[in-house]
Amino acid sequence: MKKFFLFLLFILTLGSNVFAVEVSSPRAILIDVDTGRVLFQKNAYEATYPASTTKVLTAILVLENCELDEMVTASATAVNSVYANGTTASIQPGEELSVRDLLSTMLIHSANDAAYVLAEHVGGTIDSFSSMLNAKAKELGAKSTYFLNPNGLPNTKHKCSAYDMSLFARYAMQNFPVFREIVSTVNYTLPITEKYTELYMNQYPDATNVIRYLNTTTNHLINPNRTSYYYEYATGIKTGYTDAAANCIVASAKKDGVELIVVIFGASGWTNLRNDAVNLFEYGFGILKSEPLAISGTTIEKITIENGVKDANTLDVIVEDTLYATLHSQEDASSYTPKIALNSDVSAPITAGQVVGTMTYTVNDAEYTSNLIAGNSVEAKTPTIEVATNTVKNVFFTILKLIFWCFIAFVLFIFAIVLIRAYIMTKRQRRRSRQRYIYNNRFR
Repeated sequence: MKKFFLFLLFILTLGSNVFAVEVSSPRAILIDVDTGRVLFQKNAYEATYPASTTKVLTAILVLENCELDEMVTASATAVNSVYANGTTASIQPGEELSVRDLLSTMLIHSANDAAYVLAEHVGGTIDSFSSMLNAKAKELGAKSTYFLNPNGLPNTKHKCSAYDMSLFARYAMQNFPVFREIVSTVNYTLPITEKYTELYMNQYPDATNVIRYLNTTTNHLINPNRTSYYYEYATGIKTGYTDAAANCIVASAKKDGVELIVVIFGASGWTNLRNDAVNLFEYGFGILKSEPLAISGTTIEKITIENGVKDANTLDVIVEDTLYATLHSQEDASSYTPKIALNSDVSAPITAGQVVGTMTYTVNDAEYTSNLIAGNSVEAKTPTIEVATNTVKNVFFTILKLIFWCFIAFVLFIFAIVLIRAYIMTKRQRRRSRQRYIYNNRFR
């Protein structure tokens, strides 16, 4: 009943605020990263052109199939497949670059040639990699995604919905710390290789320095130098643009522990794109809050350990990790009760810090779990029956030893008597023999 009431409260509040959010773009969605809840949507389930936001899913496949320090050799096919008017990092055939560097220029600068080079490296061919993209999209729950290339360059069949893209972005942010790091980077320059230097000096023989032309992120929301578009709570992710797709963005922002993702497709210019994104973020931060459900080190229960030492057999069960949940602004974290599961084999001896169970909160269909650990040590007592048994055993073995040595002493005593008696008998016999000998000689 309480869960239904909270859900109803959320829906009513959500409904009362939807019309207060001004979104000029034709397609948009706002989600809570923590739970995946959709907080706002406008035509978010319609398939459309995603432009370079496609590279979010490309990055996921690369991160799942490659090591960051893995070296990749760019093929002529990959670098020459990019349209002349598309953004490129001027990667040269035969250039060797690391996966991390290629991911960085792809996500930060939106380099289309880097996307092709990575796609070939992972999938062998662009067609094969595209099949991998579609399979991964389906695995992540996408309903309207069909990709034909790794970078989103124009193709009438290459489409995705804002909702699907929010799934990809949330998955990437939750599972790949390096993705978070790269998409939050403002300034980055691809390393200069020998191949690139050779080409550059051929084109500019009088140059004193070899330079790469892409240096700054395309995401103005995270660039403080782009004051007209900068948003102080923005943390990443990826922009996109083609004539057919117009301005697109997948953006993340975090404030007071609440993290949100916005996807906007088809905006008319960067000003509208920025305004829509910020309006959605501010709306989300206004209706959500982050609160601790449980705090690390808190004692949640005291239990008696039956086989613990008397008067020292009480165990403090404490929370190992602090658990934060994203809640509706009118919810109270204390209204949620955890499910506590203690291990069935909790018995002494117990060492402080030992895991003795788990504690799980379920909030808006999301689960938050922490281990429960022992706050103190409990020593095992020696059972009374065991003590008595050991005492009886000790007495029994002591008596056996005593009997054994008495028997040995008795045998030795008897043996000594026999020897003495034999000795006396032998002496008597010898004396009699001598007397008989003397008598016989005297009267012969």
